[in-house]
Amino acid sequence: MRNIKGSCICGSAKYEVTGSVKKVVNCHCTLCRKMNGSAFSTYAIVLNTDFKLLNGYLTSHQVSLNASKHFCGSCGTPIFNTNPKLEGLVILHFGSLDSALELTPDINIYCDSKLNWVHNVADFLSLPQGVPSN
Repeated sequence: MRNIKGSCICGSAKYEVTGSVKKVVNCHCTLCRKMNGSAFSTYAIVLNTDFKLLNGYLTSHQVSLNASKHFCGSCGTPIFNTNPKLEGLVILHFGSLDSALELTPDINIYCDSKLNWVHNVADFLSLPQGVPSN
């Protein structure tokens, strides 16, 4: 796989991954739902040695004993998480990847706390251009 690039919404923080993605994970834990304001969070896991911040600065916040969130200091876009139990790994927020079309989740974790409607998402009304204004 080619090098993977990612960035924040304002463009000040940019990164590159030179190695392969080890796993793509959907996490359904309550902490990730609260931390990211979503029904579940998707992450691409890479080796710390393969991750390089190219420019910008990140702000870090220890969310729990096992999770620190690193995000753009300018716009707040989450870039990656770290977990001392997963030393040597960077847990990239999937939404920070500039192009991830070829990547798909490998696994769902913390399914005991998964919201009961998530398995129905494919059946929901799909609006490719977003909600109409009228």
